[in-house]
Amino acid sequence: MEASVILPILKKKLAFLSGGKDRRSGLILTIPLCLEQTNMDELNVTLDYLLSIPSEKCKARGFTVIVDGRKSQWNMVKTVVLMLQNVVPAEVSLVCVVKPDEFWDKKVTHFCFWKEKDRLGFEVILVSANKLTRYIEPCQLTKDFGRSLTYDHMDWLNKRLVFEKFTKESTSLLDELALINNGSDKGNQQEKERSVDLNFLPSVDPETVLQTGHELLSELQQRRFNGSDGGVSWSPMDDELLAQPQVMKLLDSLREQYTRYQEVCRQRSKRTQLEEIQQKVMQVVNWLEGPGSEQLRAQWGIGDSMRASQALQQKHEEIESQHSEWLAVYVELNQQIAALLNAGDEEDLVELKPLQQ
Repeated sequence: MEASVILPILKKKLAFLSGGKDRRSGLILTIPLCLEQTNMDELNVTLDYLLSIPSEKCKARGFTVIVDGRKSQWNMVKTVVLMLQNVVPAEVSLVCVVKPDEFWDKKVTHFCFWKEKDRLGFEVILVSANKLTRYIEPCQLTKDFGRSLTYDHMDWLNKRLVFEKFTKESTSLLDELALINNGSDKGNQQEKERSVDLNFLPSVDPETVLQTGHELLSELQQRRFNGSDGGVSWSPMDDELLAQPQVMKLLDSLREQYTRYQEVCRQRSKRTQLEEIQQKVMQVVNWLEGPGSEQLRAQWGIGDSMRASQALQQKHEEIESQHSEWLAVYVELNQQIAALLNAGDEEDLVELKPLQQ
């Protein structure tokens, strides 16, 4: 599931991973309920997406879920807590239900969560906001609960969109580059050229994808960022959420395949240049051995009148002009061959030396 597909739902901030951790180093998942009725289907989709982000190792530590019910009705809180057993039954370690200071006391007696621990699979604690620090360190709680951890939901969402776009583009680009590079390594020369030509240009610019990846990695590696009030907080997209290692791995693979691709392009360009030189050399040789030699053999004579002499002189100048043009081509070819010989490898020398002769 991609964030771009469910973007309108994620923007509602029905649940979020703030980057805070409990005392077991498990991630803190917050569900901020509001006065309006929460759409349970949308909450379910949000939770499915959020819980797909952390690694299995991270999930194994368990989550602490904060259900903020200070602005919600008790029945909605109870529905959400019961829903958690179906969404993340094996991963929830503790559920802290934040209650209003004086509102639920009588209604809570109708449903005691502590009696349902075995059925739910996790412990549920009813607690006021100022007592949350009994279970979670103050520095791991957001400003919603009067503490120091700053969380910018739109900033996090924008990073996820960039991360997923980069992941999708880079994975597709890697497949294309691998196809091009592997195709150039197999078969005879004609098969090489054919396979390379079929898919030679990637669908996206590798330089642009690499730049996006480097910018994203730079942001992810700055695990602290300035909050809206100038404070400092931990970024939720850290190593635990797998973003950094995934981006680094993709960038390494991209650089490797792109370097190979550039070499394929260089070899292809060199092969094209060699073929053009060979064609021009053959043109020069064919002209010299054919029309050029024929002109020198056939076009000779002494005029027996002024008009005849002038005609022969004009013909001579035309022949001289044609030979000069072909001589210029010959000189240019020699220069190109000499440059390639100086810069070429051993394989190039075998093909170029006969052309120079």
